[in-house]
Amino acid sequence: MRFRPDREQILRTTAAARRILYRGLLVAGLLTVAAFIFSKKLILFLTQHVHVTLYYFKLSEVFFSSVEIALYTGIFFSFPVLAFLIWREFRDALKARLDHVPLFIAFFVLLFYLGSVFCYLVVLPSGIGFLISYQGGPLKAMISTERFVRFCVAMIFAFGAAFELPILLLALGKLGVVDYRTLARTRRYAVLIIAIAASVITPTPDIYNMSLLAIPLYALYEIGILLMRLSERGAAGKDGLTAKRKSV
Repeated sequence: MRFRPDREQILRTTAAARRILYRGLLVAGLLTVAAFIFSKKLILFLTQHVHVTLYYFKLSEVFFSSVEIALYTGIFFSFPVLAFLIWREFRDALKARLDHVPLFIAFFVLLFYLGSVFCYLVVLPSGIGFLISYQGGPLKAMISTERFVRFCVAMIFAFGAAFELPILLLALGKLGVVDYRTLARTRRYAVLIIAIAASVITPTPDIYNMSLLAIPLYALYEIGILLMRLSERGAAGKDGLTAKRKSV
């Protein structure tokens, strides 16, 4: 028997995704316009934090860098709104697969911002300082404004996404894709993958800067295993209680 997807369900899902996209773009657009007013101050805020001097090599570079940082700022601050829209549109479907969906969404947003703030406060000054330390004598760093903005934004978003690891593992556990026992048995492979990811994401290949991401990621991996274990035990307890009630 061939599987035939529910056409009505597909249409509802498509319509919900379209509403999320339109409203998310509207919020991000409004925040981008607001951020553009302060775009030069945002660039100066980044440069003062990491103690660098920027240069521009094209007349339009500062303008386009201002537009770019405003756009990324709008996306960055629209993240909670986007998460809320997803929860509101797919609330029933999420509740069928996940417990405590509002709390799940709240931690999803919180971890993203936690990773972003960690990158801004710790990783960017350390990584950029390490790279600039190679200048000396006839070697002078002339950092492009455009490339500096893209570098900082890419790092902040990458760390924000990387810190979602516990929520991702918990969601996979709830969906039955993997269980905590499998993840506990494959820790050594997880360490290898985390080390490779840290070497790709961090701005420098030295052990110190790699560890700034690798250590928190491994801690988050263990937290994810713990959350999956508690979740599976809670589900097993509910199933046992349900079975007892039925037998009575």
